[in-house]
Amino acid sequence: MFRTPSLHWSSSLFYLFLIFISVIVAVMGSLLLIRFLTHKRIDVKEEIVQNCNLGIALVLASFIWTIGSMALETIRPIMNAWYGSFADGGVQMPGLGVFLSKVFGAMMMALIIGAFTVMMALKVLMVINRDINEWEEIKGGNTAVAVVMAVTVTLSGLFFQSVVSYIVVNLFGI
Repeated sequence: MFRTPSLHWSSSLFYLFLIFISVIVAVMGSLLLIRFLTHKRIDVKEEIVQNCNLGIALVLASFIWTIGSMALETIRPIMNAWYGSFADGGVQMPGLGVFLSKVFGAMMMALIIGAFTVMMALKVLMVINRDINEWEEIKGGNTAVAVVMAVTVTLSGLFFQSVVSYIVVNLFGI
């Protein structure tokens, strides 16, 4: 079996780059999602930096974890297929454009499924607690409500994490 060290290193560096992009997607997607869900009533940066609002920080962290784990689950099968194509030795390297389009599509899929998961988890929580305005409570400094919201989002993300990998494998033909 013929292996090229440069291909291994370049693939590993590309994998690290994709993980870094996943972090950016998770953070930016989470910030945008909170702005969308609160109808721009909560400025996350102001609440965390100036007001030291731990509740907003906890909720943001749960959003980042959920969307980030979805992004990681989209990258993993793509990179496994990438590495596997070279392990056999006889498979030609796929075109970079096709590969990058799969990665971009998978990242967008992770963002959409992650956002959907977060929104559905929050919707269930808000239906159960109809008499509580969770966002106003958290903005007012109610950390207990934030912990419940963060755990609900994180647990939902944990449940749906494996579904994302399955969708990516089947949708992108990996």
